[in-house]
Amino acid sequence: MDSQTISLSTANDELKNYARAKQQLAARLREVKQFLAARGDDARAAECQALFVKLAEDRFNLAVLGQFKRGKSSLMNAIIGRDLLPTGLLPLTSAITTLCYGPKPRVILKRQGWSLDDEIPLDELAQYVTEQGNPGNEKGLVEARVELPVPFLRRGLYFIDTPGIGSARQQNTATTYAFLPEADAALFITSVEAPLSESEQAFLRDLRALARKLFIVVNKMDLLAPAEHEPVLGYLRAGLTQILGSADVRLFPLSARLGLLGKQNNDPVTLSASGLQELEDALAAFLVHDKQATFLNTLLERTQGLLSQGDGEADALRAELDALRASLTQGVTESIEPREIPSAGAPILEQAIVSQRADTGKRDGQVARSGTCPVCDAQTRAVIDFFAAWQYTLATDEKAQREFAAARGFCHFHTWQFQEIASPQGLSAGYADLIDARTNELRAALEKMAPLTDAPQAETCAACRVAREAQEHALRHLLAQLATTEGRARYEKSAGLCLPHLRAALARAPAELAEMLTRAQIERLTEISEDMRNYLIKREALRRGLLNANEEKAWRRALVQLVGERNVRFV
Repeated sequence: MDSQTISLSTANDELKNYARAKQQLAARLREVKQFLAARGDDARAAECQALFVKLAEDRFNLAVLGQFKRGKSSLMNAIIGRDLLPTGLLPLTSAITTLCYGPKPRVILKRQGWSLDDEIPLDELAQYVTEQGNPGNEKGLVEARVELPVPFLRRGLYFIDTPGIGSARQQNTATTYAFLPEADAALFITSVEAPLSESEQAFLRDLRALARKLFIVVNKMDLLAPAEHEPVLGYLRAGLTQILGSADVRLFPLSARLGLLGKQNNDPVTLSASGLQELEDALAAFLVHDKQATFLNTLLERTQGLLSQGDGEADALRAELDALRASLTQGVTESIEPREIPSAGAPILEQAIVSQRADTGKRDGQVARSGTCPVCDAQTRAVIDFFAAWQYTLATDEKAQREFAAARGFCHFHTWQFQEIASPQGLSAGYADLIDARTNELRAALEKMAPLTDAPQAETCAACRVAREAQEHALRHLLAQLATTEGRARYEKSAGLCLPHLRAALARAPAELAEMLTRAQIERLTEISEDMRNYLIKREALRRGLLNANEEKAWRRALVQLVGERNVRFV
């Protein structure tokens, strides 16, 4: 695949593969840390923990740089598809504005002399990051971190708006220069109004030695007549070749204004005319092909360095790391398939049941608790004791996790009983493979147009009749809403149906609508699986502050998707 023409949709698939590779590396790190701790090598175990922290903090800083009034904020607005960052005639304050992923929009302020961060509504951002709202940065802003539920930002991308160079405020230029060493890649923006000013040329000479990867954007192309495009771009190429010392200079001519209009109005003609898509594709290609493999391979090398040679167990761990390295050497972008799910009737789960059967026999003759049926009491004790043993196995044994997925988990009632005694960390470890297995079933159903099957549930009581009638009414209402464009847009932003109700909806929906529902569910389950695995990494890295609300509650969203809400009986 040409890394310069990769599409954003393809890049999203490959970024998911990267997320899975990261989870595989986390599993290997966990094994190495446990191995070192068991050998009493506390120093190397601590080093392994430090590598976990680096993996959890997987952060990519994409800095947007350029002279005042070149359209940096406008370009960022166009890429995220929202008129969010303030633009205007006055410069921004001498502070960094960072866009990153979060489950809901909010702004976190870091201010000089403040030990605690401050949270403000999104509509108050301009009061802190513009010269009009915060003249001379009198409010002492260091950074405004804007969290947004934007897919482009989801996998560790920090999109950073820096103060413009060349403005009347020298502190703005100083802030930008101070940030450059932290940038993993840079978007340098000039425009057709006055391309390559003296201050821009000086800045590019300094940037050449600091930037690991440089994208050069020529903004405001819509101000030129078509006949003027090539002469202006030719002038820029010649100047940049001399400044950067390379004839291989690629320019991205575009109009951020048209790009934002095209996205906001869902107008593919305007979006295509803007030239924005070519830049987005190149950014996506870089995120997939260059940054990720280097990051993971560096961690792999350092992990292997913690293991001594000539030790049987250590050599086995080294072999696992070598196997993972081989898959990364072929390219993180190649599909990294989920772990194989064995057939049902798994031995570990069966052994747990047999063990519990023996424990139950030992309790024969014990006096039941007062006021309860002895059979009920025995059942309750047996289930609780089984869960107590199984939750530890499920949280720590990867084979048990795969076998549990093959067994399709517990029933609705026992899933929620199990949740009562299991920890969020244990549930995230135990149910991630099960979520992946159901995702693969949905993919197969989509490809073969086969129905989504599950064990039938039928009840005959009056309450179930009420439930059936309420279910039918709700499904009819939902399907009617999904027949409209507005209804579909609202559904895609919602938590969606659980799998039992999705099955009922698919049985009633026309083919086109059934396909939309299935695709939306695949994406939803994929995100839940990623959030659960990210939760594990960040918890194990002892970096709870990195967790967002989606990751903290991913285990519960997974259970609801699998079996529905706790108090709902499906009929």
